[in-house]
Amino acid sequence: MSDPTRLRLFPSGPPEEDLFEDLPPDPVSESQARSSRHGREFDHEAFEWLIRAGATILEEYPEVLGYRVDALIEGTNGSRFYVVAHGTPDRTDRPNAGLRRTDTMLKAGFKALRLHQRRCEHPLLLVTSHLPRAGKSAFFLRELSEAIFDAFATVGDAPGFQRLHGYLTDVPAPTAPAPAPWRAFQPSLLDDPFGDEEEPHA
Repeated sequence: MSDPTRLRLFPSGPPEEDLFEDLPPDPVSESQARSSRHGREFDHEAFEWLIRAGATILEEYPEVLGYRVDALIEGTNGSRFYVVAHGTPDRTDRPNAGLRRTDTMLKAGFKALRLHQRRCEHPLLLVTSHLPRAGKSAFFLRELSEAIFDAFATVGDAPGFQRLHGYLTDVPAPTAPAPAPWRAFQPSLLDDPFGDEEEPHA
């Protein structure tokens, strides 16, 4: 297997932000900083997971048609994809982890839909720590079937890893996604995906 450090064409890490003078501690800011730190940690985990599947990271955090995505990758078969990553480095199987949170799913979904509507150059992959299994988030993910090429979890998703490996290494490169469980989700007639119930927050 190739040395993963050779598969990065650009330095790792999101764009640097301006530094400001020290301010008194703010619980909200500290929470946001912790969330941002976890996001960066998961991005690193997602990039390494993509590399193991056969990807080369061509660019990290490119801006595409006005929206920042997390990576542009290329497979050994020449296929290229944009990647949007949302997740947590905590591998615990929690009900509100990764794309199981409705607000996280909606944020990723809005970006995916806008890029699809604007006909972005390369197909879009969603990478998360935990895929939704039921409820509103699973319904919203299925609604993105035409906007994204596929969605995967870095935790407990061996079939997803195999699909991704095929997209990146099969020759000729696949031009259509393989069947995936998340596309087949069917909400119960008793479920209301737009109900008022709230999902637990971290």
